Amino acid sequence: PGSCNGGSALHAYQFIKSYGYIPYDTCQSYVACSDDSNEGFCPFVDTTCTDMNTCRTCSRDHKGGIGRCTAITEFPNATVAEYGSYDYV
Repeated sequence: PGSCNGGSALHAYQFIKSYGYIPYDTCQSYVACSDDSNEGFCPFVDTTCTDMNTCRTCSRDHKGGIGRCTAITEFPNATVAEYGSYDYV
């Protein structure tokens, strides 16, 4: 299907249609890592589809510099009604 090593945009639409939605990019920073990525920090990134990895908000503790993140379960999202490919001559 697709990974950080390549793939088709059609598979992205297929994922959205089968999963039901994806959050807007403001809900979670994009990280170009997938479960088969081994470059840079990717082996240390959790890419599983959990609430925390789908959408989160984080706070900062101004005194110690360590904050806390909380999953957001209701958020604006994008859906796909239909998708496909076409050929033309």
